[in-house]
Amino acid sequence: MSASSNRILLGIDGGGSKTAALIASLDEAGQIHVLGQGRGGPSNLRLAGKERSLASLNKAVDEALIEADLRSRTIDYAVLALAGSSFSDVRDEVTAWAEQRNLSAQSEIIHDALPVLASGADHSRGVALIVGTGSVVVGVNAKGKTATLGGWGHWFGDKGSGFDLGCKALSAVAEATDGIGPQTVMCELVLDRLGISDARKILQQVSTTGDVRREVAALAPIVLEAVALQDPLATEIINKAIGEAVKLVDAISRKLTFKAPYPLMLAGGVACRNPLFRDELISRLSCLEPAPDPIRIVDEPVFGCLKIARERLEN
Repeated sequence: MSASSNRILLGIDGGGSKTAALIASLDEAGQIHVLGQGRGGPSNLRLAGKERSLASLNKAVDEALIEADLRSRTIDYAVLALAGSSFSDVRDEVTAWAEQRNLSAQSEIIHDALPVLASGADHSRGVALIVGTGSVVVGVNAKGKTATLGGWGHWFGDKGSGFDLGCKALSAVAEATDGIGPQTVMCELVLDRLGISDARKILQQVSTTGDVRREVAALAPIVLEAVALQDPLATEIINKAIGEAVKLVDAISRKLTFKAPYPLMLAGGVACRNPLFRDELISRLSCLEPAPDPIRIVDEPVFGCLKIARERLEN
């Protein structure tokens, strides 16, 4: 499809593990047609650093532009949903980057949970729960009131997240190695994943890339693997993690005074990619009062960025 007579949209979804970009055209009927996509590494400036994050953004955008064959065409509106963008210094750095590369005629930086909500909820009303490298929930009620819970960061928040699971796995391995905690199959699984034979080398191994948070979060699947092997300690860790996610949703439901079922969009690698975690989470969410309904899985939140860009251009 030729985009010459259509407006061009750019959506970017960036977090602690990866960055996704989509280039699309918006036709006269308001239909979005994806023309190109790109991928990059982490783009949370607060955690991955400025140089690495901007390199990830450039890679994702460049790949999308090349695939769409639109390198010489001006983008009409760009929506960037980036983890850490609530910090003013992060927003300033990203804004400067966008201006330097002439990213688009108009651009907007938003909370990374908003495109999740826009992806599936009518008029962006409802709740978006993200459980990935970090964890956060955002909700909007019928009156337009917005609330954000969680998302405090890995130092004292992000309970139930990939980082939290990886951290608890490493703690379990450390205690089992020292003989002050129960034995767990996670010891063998962690050492095998890291390619080491001595648990005392774990810290050195997860520090090699300079992004300890991401490396620890990457160990989250080990806990789920251990659950499948009927490891009691891993099962306890996962049950508590799911409970933390449910608590976030229950709290935002009360804060926004939902009296009837509300749509819930679920995103993030931890919440969506493992059937064991996902199915148990959905089962427990269904027991809330009021319960979220429907519950939709959002595999590609970046498409929500395009929907928000369309809304901005049409209003």
